[in-house]
Amino acid sequence: MNILHSSFKTLFARDMVIKMNYGSCLDLAKVKKATLQYTSKYVVEEPKQSFLACVAFQLITQQTPRIIHAKQSVAAFKLKEHQVVGCIVTLRRDNMYEFLQNVIYTHLPQNTYFTPIQVSKTQPNVHFGLSQVLFFSELEKHVNIFESLDGCAVQLYTTAKTPIETLLICSALKLPVESMGGIKKQDLYGTS
Repeated sequence: MNILHSSFKTLFARDMVIKMNYGSCLDLAKVKKATLQYTSKYVVEEPKQSFLACVAFQLITQQTPRIIHAKQSVAAFKLKEHQVVGCIVTLRRDNMYEFLQNVIYTHLPQNTYFTPIQVSKTQPNVHFGLSQVLFFSELEKHVNIFESLDGCAVQLYTTAKTPIETLLICSALKLPVESMGGIKKQDLYGTS
């Protein structure tokens, strides 16, 4: 169990029980899964480009990604039905926490242009993009191979029922967050 997972299970759980007045520990908001998705116009033009993205994702996450195919044809994008458009990998449990620890403590400090994540008032999930895949330490030795890859999208799926719970999850994970929809700090930390 890594540091992020153990602190999430102990410190964050106690903090949530105190702040949200839960009836039991089974009501705690959790991160269910994280998905990492790569798609680019270059993949559509040159399908071999998806192979590089798959290899990079396998090195980063230690899991085999799944190829994404187009569900329908779109003439404006020169896209045909069943054409390869990218790859996706879904992480759960220990693999998810290992990846999140790698992103939060290694990738984000190197990325100076990272904007804070916006938490929606209607969605419990958190979505953000990583502008450069090459910042991951697993790809450092092979920069010349993966230099054509762009960034990727990361989605964190939570069991949060309110935006306040989502903000607390993000703060426990030490993700830079910006709330949307007028959530106040008094709502998050209680009135003082």
